[in-house]
Amino acid sequence: MVENFSSSITERGKNTPLVFGPKGDRFDLTISSLFFRGDHSSELSMADFQLLSEENRGIMVPVSLGFTARKFPVIGTTPDYFTARNITPKLGTIPLMLGEAVLGSECAKSLNVQIGGHILTDQVNLYDLSASYPLKLKVAGVLNKTNSADDNAIFTSIGTAWVISGLGHGHESVNEDTENDKLLSKTKKQITANASIEQFIEINESNINEFHFHSDPALLPVTSIIAFPKSKKDGTILKAKYLRHQKIQPLEPNKVIGELLDVVIRLKRLFDSSYAITALAAVLFLASVILLSLQTRKRETKALFLMGCSRGTICMIFSAEIMILCLFSILFALLGAYLITFLGSDILQLLG
Repeated sequence: MVENFSSSITERGKNTPLVFGPKGDRFDLTISSLFFRGDHSSELSMADFQLLSEENRGIMVPVSLGFTARKFPVIGTTPDYFTARNITPKLGTIPLMLGEAVLGSECAKSLNVQIGGHILTDQVNLYDLSASYPLKLKVAGVLNKTNSADDNAIFTSIGTAWVISGLGHGHESVNEDTENDKLLSKTKKQITANASIEQFIEINESNINEFHFHSDPALLPVTSIIAFPKSKKDGTILKAKYLRHQKIQPLEPNKVIGELLDVVIRLKRLFDSSYAITALAAVLFLASVILLSLQTRKRETKALFLMGCSRGTICMIFSAEIMILCLFSILFALLGAYLITFLGSDILQLLG
């Protein structure tokens, strides 16, 4: 399990040259950006993404996280993500319009949603009346299997992720013909609607033009920015330039994951040592149980001897009992090991 975990997590790190994110815990930033897990207390903005893109040293991919649909992570990104990771659709297309989504291979199997079908995002907080409504995503495609975290994710456009977060929304048009009971105020220069105006939870061709954002585009948030430099030199220059940046933190996922694996390997060594001590204690305990059993069964041994059994036959009888016990013990141990490995493989599959 440790070997599978190490190879799986290391491969993901090697395939991701650089990650840029807000100042903070580098482990959380790396795990969330690569495996779409964890919470995100701070974010960058599209202005930071534009700043990195203007360096012209490779492909910059914004990633927006923090939302789910039927417990699967929803990732807002751009088409460059699929190009950089060499991911192609098995069926359909990648998200091309607002409100579309593409499913990872394992996600598609679990949800059993066909292309053209819909999936509803999960409500962030059921008790927050100001929270945005769940959004009905249209499935535009299914990705080929990659044996990575991408297989267990749902991908949308970065704009769709902002709509899910509540930074963008669509509602019925508000104009001079709008009924008065749906308005808070109405003047010659401005019309203000109230909460009774219908908000759309699905984006389609008839209402897509009604969706808009009430924020400066440069201030719209992204969780992190994954960089795919043109060359190793470009990557080194890009990282060095932002090492002392006040807001942006550059990370090499391969090195960060290496630090995590060091901790895992140390724990493995500790467990290996404890297993050796436990095994020695189990052998000594088994030996003491056998000796105690022989002492308590002296009368039985004497009776067998008086019945004509030789010492060799008596030894064979006791040896057969021990062999039967050991055989069943091994079978139960193998069953337990298989179950643990099976459960562990599911966890590894989720991590990719």
